[in-house]
Amino acid sequence: MTVKKAIKILDSYTKKKTEVKNGIKDPKKSWNNSLDLVKQVADMIGDLMETDLIVLEEIRTELVPKCKHPKKMIDTLPNGQKYCMNCNLDL
Repeated sequence: MTVKKAIKILDSYTKKKTEVKNGIKDPKKSWNNSLDLVKQVADMIGDLMETDLIVLEEIRTELVPKCKHPKKMIDTLPNGQKYCMNCNLDL
């Protein structure tokens, strides 16, 4: 798997997890209206998902370093695919 594919999968997973977290913490949902215990559980699950999202974002920053891909560091694979030798990202 290339880094580009890994980033795409990570972004997709992060987007889905964000949607689920927002759905759980949505105050319009029935479990967030009246029952105290159920509301507390929903809040705890939402907070755990928020922690997961922070970790996923940290992983993404490690996969996508702040590299400007200087010309001297760009190389081409035999199949014609260009990549940066500095950060190993497909270009």
